[in-house]
Amino acid sequence: MKKKTDITKRLICLGLTAVLLLTGCTGGNVGADGAKTKKGSDQSGPFAGEELSDSQRFDQYTEEYFKNEIVKNTIDLHYVLAYPENYGIDDYEVTLSRYDIDRFEGYEQEILEMKEELESYNREELSESQQLTYDILMDCVETELPAVDLYLYMEPLDPLSGYQAEIPILLAEYTFRREKDVEDYLILLGEVDDVFESIIVFEKEKVKAGLFMADFAVDDVIEQCDQFIENPEENYMIEVFDYKIDELEGLSEEEKESYKERNRKIILTEVIPGYEMLIKELETLKGSGTNDLGICYYEDGTRYYEYLLRARIGTDQSVSELKKRTSEFIYSRMEWIYETLENDPDLLYELYEGVDLTFLDDDPEQIIDYLIENTTEDFPTPPSVEYTIKYVHPSMEEYTSPAFYLTPPIDDVQNNIIYINRGNGNDDLFVVLAHEGYPGHLYQTVTTAQKDLPPVRSLFSFSGYTEGWADYVEYYSYDLRGMDKDLAQILAWDSGINVALCAYVDIGVNYEGWDRQDVLEFLGPFGIASEESVNGLFELVVEKPGYYLNYFIGYLEFLRLREKAENTLEDDFVLKDFHQFILDLGPTPFYIIEDRMDLWMEEQKGS
Repeated sequence: MKKKTDITKRLICLGLTAVLLLTGCTGGNVGADGAKTKKGSDQSGPFAGEELSDSQRFDQYTEEYFKNEIVKNTIDLHYVLAYPENYGIDDYEVTLSRYDIDRFEGYEQEILEMKEELESYNREELSESQQLTYDILMDCVETELPAVDLYLYMEPLDPLSGYQAEIPILLAEYTFRREKDVEDYLILLGEVDDVFESIIVFEKEKVKAGLFMADFAVDDVIEQCDQFIENPEENYMIEVFDYKIDELEGLSEEEKESYKERNRKIILTEVIPGYEMLIKELETLKGSGTNDLGICYYEDGTRYYEYLLRARIGTDQSVSELKKRTSEFIYSRMEWIYETLENDPDLLYELYEGVDLTFLDDDPEQIIDYLIENTTEDFPTPPSVEYTIKYVHPSMEEYTSPAFYLTPPIDDVQNNIIYINRGNGNDDLFVVLAHEGYPGHLYQTVTTAQKDLPPVRSLFSFSGYTEGWADYVEYYSYDLRGMDKDLAQILAWDSGINVALCAYVDIGVNYEGWDRQDVLEFLGPFGIASEESVNGLFELVVEKPGYYLNYFIGYLEFLRLREKAENTLEDDFVLKDFHQFILDLGPTPFYIIEDRMDLWMEEQKGS
């Protein structure tokens, strides 16, 4: 498939799959029943009848906001909370979110109501933890308001991580802790075709606005769907469901067989036909796109791209500044590599002839144990948790990332899953597991969870933080393999340069209007002249603008913050303490992290 570019292969951490209104900053000053909250006093709960402080009111608001939002999509509810009843959520409609145009059009009013609510609090009366939550919520409001008219720029069917790609995996991994989970799952499964119908309505609105996807993207989605529905009777969702039902305690054999038959019937009569309908409709819409180049060729494309950088990556730097920093990274690291190889020619032989990228016999459990043991010097000791290594089903290998980590519920971080795609070129399992496991996604998730962040924080996703951290520690991991230090650094910088090149192309195509020839001319001097590679990268960044910036700019931001801390603290800088500070905050925009880091550095001086 076109995504299999030999320039680089990226990893995805699957998280929430709600139909997020841009970043998911939705709602207003409403309670769980939809009623407006009264400022100043509590009408229910532990503070009933009392005059509330701003701190108490803020806790009440964020708790109700969380409960109100998380029940809108049962997939999200299930993946965020293992036991909703412990959070006061006892009754909820089992449903999947639709791509409802009316909902998008009402988004501005919801954001304005949220802004009004937040402005009713005196921030200085909030605790330090509350202030961080407040700043994240207000930043969301300030980021979303200028972009509320851009919802048709979203693409629910992008080939890399669109609905059609993620929903089978998320449903297949839907944990059965009790019989109600099975019933909920079957209801959700039966709604997949309805969601596809809403997506087609949304795509037709994109056609009217001149924003429908390019033909090559349509072909990729159709090919992806075709492979999923091939051999319906052998669909992996049937196989996985049967296994999970057999493992669920408390069911009779008769009940288990009944559930298996219900699942099989829904897949064959609703899910598979839903994919077939999606294919048919996309074939009809193919050719409706007005642009097969970057998003900047649309009227508000550059504005949407700038929005993505702030909303998803969490940076407030300009695109031109990010491009400059990316270029400086590429050429400074290349210069260091050339000088190092020139000073030690034997490294060149090691690089091309003598480096064995396999490690610990490529056994995932051994590698993770090794990583845990050998990162304790520079990283806080991780909590003891369980993890399971799984492998992507063969029917999804071609269209799934090389590996991914499924974020666990916030109240069940003990159980973690890492997926490895054996059909998508995992040449170096060691760094893959450093990225997805320790000290990457899994480690960051469970370590941050120790801070017991307020549940409302789980509604917001800052991929620049999560993917930037995973890349940051991935490059760190090269130095843990017992090889020559310079050689390890060469391999790490080589990997980083590859991602930087892709990020630079992402900016070139989506912000400056590069075409395929421009990409070829840029990459040629770096030894990348394959038409297949160039086309694969070009089409990926067109289909998913800003994708590589999540990784590389996030990584650059962590490097920048670390360098600032090192230069400011000098002898007082301790790398392990810096990592602890970052992990304690959890996923947060980088400009908010930097504000807090200034205070943290004052505390560290002389400590």
